[in-house]
Amino acid sequence: MKKTLIQHGTAFLLTLVLAIVLLLLGACLPQQPIDAHVLDSAEAMLEDGSYPVVADKSFASMLDVTTDVLILSESKATTISQWETIFTNPLYEEAERTPVEQLYLYASGEHTEISRYYVQYWMGFRPVIRLLLTFLDYHQILRYTAFAFFVLFAAVMCSISKHINPTAAFLFALSIILVRPHIIAVSLQFSCCFFIAFLAMLLAPRLQQNPKWETLFFLELGIVTMYFDFYTTPILTFGMPMLYLYTLRVCKGADNSAKELGQNALAWCVGYVGMWLAKLLLTSSLTYANGVGTGFASFMERIGITKNPELASYYNPIMALRTVAMSLYSDQTGKWILLIACGLSMMMLAFLFFYKKHSFRELLGHSSLLVIAALPIVWFMVAAQPTANHHWFQYRGIAVSFWAAFLYLQYLFAPSRNS
Repeated sequence: MKKTLIQHGTAFLLTLVLAIVLLLLGACLPQQPIDAHVLDSAEAMLEDGSYPVVADKSFASMLDVTTDVLILSESKATTISQWETIFTNPLYEEAERTPVEQLYLYASGEHTEISRYYVQYWMGFRPVIRLLLTFLDYHQILRYTAFAFFVLFAAVMCSISKHINPTAAFLFALSIILVRPHIIAVSLQFSCCFFIAFLAMLLAPRLQQNPKWETLFFLELGIVTMYFDFYTTPILTFGMPMLYLYTLRVCKGADNSAKELGQNALAWCVGYVGMWLAKLLLTSSLTYANGVGTGFASFMERIGITKNPELASYYNPIMALRTVAMSLYSDQTGKWILLIACGLSMMMLAFLFFYKKHSFRELLGHSSLLVIAALPIVWFMVAAQPTANHHWFQYRGIAVSFWAAFLYLQYLFAPSRNS
């Protein structure tokens, strides 16, 4: 145990150093082409608005250009001449302006006063985005982001089909299709956790052959998620790789113990929370910004320890789940389709129990899948305020529940196909 703790602690510290080095290297990239491409991007984005709706005109098909504006603004503001910006994350906002207008004023040099510091996130995307902005503008970046998203999506499906079976690959694809991948692919913010999850899944077959590295792998996944993500759909980066690892074990005839699931979940949480705390402490220690105070104040407001009066109705777990459901069905017709699908699933389980003579023990044979399926639900309820407030993109963590439930039903109906 002591050796494992030393190994994981060393890995955490080395990753932390690497994270800072990457931010510093990103800050060293030439500023002139970045500034030019941010200005070009802002001019083009003025036509899009802050929350454009794509395709079916439902709120779940809405893009969050506001956050993408923040990504561009913070990428531009991070410079080696002011090295502390890698921690302080300065914002240049102006009252009574839309986010896109604020970006345009900042990019054109008309607004130069820092309004506040967005210290509670690492914003580890900045080295990547600054490198891309050296050569591309925002809409060009989105073009290649979408290409990369679907290439990785296809690669994961091929991997699952090869190592498990085509049915499991199809069910994985269906779980992603149900959360609108065509919207995810054209958003810097929405695609982030999916990129991390897909890349981790491609490593899962090798991990299954080397189980001693599992907890370290999930520790690093938690760290990477905190480093890159804006608290969008972080549960994906644990749930999807964990589900793939589970199915690989089933296919190879290996055990799937509750202990291993718990250890991997704990490792991911330690990496995720530990990286957040490290960011706050480094910001408070090395700069003039109050990272610890700001970060914990934001956290307490998010989970309802201290409540924002303007969002009082959002601190309700039931409301959070209802808004997630609303994002899935979008309208009354979609609601009936979702209800029918849930009803059919319950009928399938009843059929298995009463006619196929499945015992309760057999129904619980893959109970770990039910636990994983429940994780996004628990996540939504604990973080009710941000879920209800931003349900139209945070609901996509439910893809983990979908794939877990589909796999559970697959194992009950066709257990011989998974060996």
